Amino acid sequence: MAKLDKFLAQMLVKGAATLHLDPGQFPAMEIPGGHRVTLSSQELVGAVLDGLAKEILPEELSTSYLRGEQVRFEYIYETEPFQFLLQRSSVGTRIVAGRVRALTQDSMPAPTGASSGDYLLPKGPAPARVLSMDSLITWMLDLGGSDVYLNADESPLLRHQGRVGSVEGFKPIPAKELTDLIKGITPKTNWDAFERGMDTEFAYTNDSLQCRLRVSLFHDALGPAVALRIMPKEVPDADTLGLSEPIRRLVQFNHGLVVIAGPSGSGRTTTVSALVAMAHESRHGFIVTIEDAIEFPFLKGSALVRQREVGRDPARQKQAIRAALRQAPDILVVGELRDAETVELALDAAGAGRLVLAMLSATSALDAISRLSEVFGPDHQPSVRSRLAGSLKAVLCQTLVKKVGGGQVAVIETMFNNPQIADLIFKGELHEIPTAMKSGRQYGQMLQNDVLVKLIKDKAIEPMEAYRKCHDRETFIQACKKAGIPFDPRKDGEEKAGA
Repeated sequence: MAKLDKFLAQMLVKGAATLHLDPGQFPAMEIPGGHRVTLSSQELVGAVLDGLAKEILPEELSTSYLRGEQVRFEYIYETEPFQFLLQRSSVGTRIVAGRVRALTQDSMPAPTGASSGDYLLPKGPAPARVLSMDSLITWMLDLGGSDVYLNADESPLLRHQGRVGSVEGFKPIPAKELTDLIKGITPKTNWDAFERGMDTEFAYTNDSLQCRLRVSLFHDALGPAVALRIMPKEVPDADTLGLSEPIRRLVQFNHGLVVIAGPSGSGRTTTVSALVAMAHESRHGFIVTIEDAIEFPFLKGSALVRQREVGRDPARQKQAIRAALRQAPDILVVGELRDAETVELALDAAGAGRLVLAMLSATSALDAISRLSEVFGPDHQPSVRSRLAGSLKAVLCQTLVKKVGGGQVAVIETMFNNPQIADLIFKGELHEIPTAMKSGRQYGQMLQNDVLVKLIKDKAIEPMEAYRKCHDRETFIQACKKAGIPFDPRKDGEEKAGA
């Protein structure tokens, strides 16, 4: 048994599409919802990865692998076919594994000269060479993409309607050229942080472009890397986003904590910005936002809005939150709850009479509440749950699902705190929360499956697309049967693969 098989076994258990093993990084996999989950807190060693790769590497590819070329081959684990991509470098071996059946819906990084097994994006005017960041962004807009990923010595990858794939016409970008490309748009403070090896984020605006960009800079095992996300110049309104009336009323609270959860890339920032825009229009108060990158300016409204950009620097974020609390805002927006100290600051603000809107990486409302308490040690969790029970107003957990006819729709699970749920949080009986949500549907409680089934009945999404993105597949199938929706994931998946 190859040592890599244990990772493949975890992929099958979690329904993951792609596995990523990079030198100096944590092992991670992409699970339904489009986000990554780390498998351990131990960084991977390049020499160890080289050994893992050689265990399964076909002999006929050994020479190409040892020369540092990208090699691709198929590997079978317990009758399940996986496609592997390996690349050896001075820092170690990069390993990417994708389930062949999943690759018809998802993707994995492609080597130079994409094969027929890759997800190829719609053809468009792509230059043979990236000349400037603006030309790259223009190309991305022409193809209708939402994100672009640039890595040293690799061709750009584009996210289009939720899928990541390669585009014909782009050559790999050398590390030095990519560095120059990034430096040309990066503010000095962020560039200094990037040169020190830190991750950093900022917003990029150019008057010639009809959009704003969120730029994330980081280093991976092969060199500099950047992820760009397109943001519209104006905040989409609540009607466009399909926000329900109970969600809209949240901005009228005078205090408490509202958590907007979901994986990265699920539209959380847009939802938060829409809520801030509604508060800006309807309230006469003081709003302070602490953001990794300022994505939307709030210009029209009756409130006073102050926005601070802190990159992805945890120390700057905490300092900015403490400073904001001394300024007595009516609404405080926190870009991301990443650790115990940030959660505690948010709870302090909510308990001190501020309305706090904060984002969190989570897959469901239940997962969000669990994460808020579990970032603390066991001795502190009871007191944190007590504060959560009293301060939490709602959890909105969203993901994006491909729409019929193109585009994506936000699926928002909504949990509003009430005496029953507050008591469950206080007692630590979190597993009972979904049952409590089912009994409170008339008050706006909506489990993810409720939203998915409604969208299927409205013919907005396909059942198979919903199945791929739901976090509880067994209960989703039951919900479809109860709603009279004919759906067999095995049969539908086979038909889709054969189409």
